[in-house]
Amino acid sequence: MYKTIVVHLASGESVCATMRVAARLAGQMEAHLIGTATTGVVELNYLMAAGAPMAVMAAADIDDLRQEAQQQLRQFEAQCQAHGVPSFEARLMDTSAADALLLQSRYCDLLVAGKADLLDYGMLLPARLPDTLLTKAARPVLLVPANMPADVRFDKIMLAWNGSQAASRAIAFAMPLIARASKVYVAVCNATQERIDVGGDPGVDLAVYLSRLHRNVELLRRDTDEDPDLALTSLAAEAGVHLIVAGAFGHSRIHDLVLGSTTRGLIARAEVPLLMAN
Repeated sequence: MYKTIVVHLASGESVCATMRVAARLAGQMEAHLIGTATTGVVELNYLMAAGAPMAVMAAADIDDLRQEAQQQLRQFEAQCQAHGVPSFEARLMDTSAADALLLQSRYCDLLVAGKADLLDYGMLLPARLPDTLLTKAARPVLLVPANMPADVRFDKIMLAWNGSQAASRAIAFAMPLIARASKVYVAVCNATQERIDVGGDPGVDLAVYLSRLHRNVELLRRDTDEDPDLALTSLAAEAGVHLIVAGAFGHSRIHDLVLGSTTRGLIARAEVPLLMAN
């Protein structure tokens, strides 16, 4: 069970879908839900001081940023009440979104964030916020698309399997959702080319393992010239899944803030929520 969930509150229309998903999950699991809004004042002051050593933001500007964040927190509280979330709190932090979420990931079971709200680069970050969260967060990240329906559910879940430790960890983190699903798919794409489960029958061992925990597990395989992210999202659309679970991969250990092409492609192409972990 997820007993503590943190949701990132950003400006824009897509945050409504993010809050809705987080609130429904918290209500279903009787979890404590923490809504986090950030002003970025610390980051902005750092940048100003870099240009002029004694520069600081005007009090009026800080008040404007905090009022906007407080409005987001009021909307969050309204969503929690509407969905009957049993326990919730609103947090206002003056750090950047990345700093706030990475810190809180150490003390929660799940981070929830909007995909569209995280696409811009931070002022001091060399990578986009999804890259930073997926490669640095201590807990899994649930990325929510902006077009999520009001009756969001995770009845059908697809596990993107490539035999990696990251994929295995993502599946372990997703167990509270897998246990509640009506159908679980194990998706394997281009097994020979990607060297998935070398020497074995790709995906079968995972499906057998999951069948001891869940009665309705199906193995999906596809060999294609398409990129893995396109093949996986096509399989997800054909199966009508509500959630994709996948491991997040960086290009290298040196550039661990930059996601690999398959991970970035999944984030860009998936039309359903993604639960990812590194």
